[in-house]
Amino acid sequence: MAGMWLVGEDMPQETNAVTLHGTEKDAFGMPVANVNFSDHANDIAMRNHAYAQGSALYDAVGATRVFPTPFYPSTHNLGTNRMSEKERDGVVNRHGQTHDIANLFVSDGSQFTTGASENSTLTIASLAIRQAKFIAGEMVAGTL
Repeated sequence: MAGMWLVGEDMPQETNAVTLHGTEKDAFGMPVANVNFSDHANDIAMRNHAYAQGSALYDAVGATRVFPTPFYPSTHNLGTNRMSEKERDGVVNRHGQTHDIANLFVSDGSQFTTGASENSTLTIASLAIRQAKFIAGEMVAGTL
């Protein structure tokens, strides 16, 4: 018996988003979050291709049976505060600073425009270090 895990990247879609419910509230009176996600046609094609390639590999080494298992929801939740040069395209600038509130910074993976297929920890750490240097410089200059 053998197993294989093939990882790809979902295509970003504007409709895949977290929004707040218009009327439903939680126990604290806050709007309940709605998580909206649907597959892009490329996501489905990528998965089907991965299944076909995996099956071909197992067949090539003499497998007697191959079972493509359904993917399970394993995600790096990213992109909810997208980094962008222009305010209309995202929430934060290259330093994680929000476009509309000068002293509000985002320091996590939500500023990624896409997720890639690898763990995001080192990129998040690198961006946080760059952000800290920027904030320190702005504070010394008195502009923040």
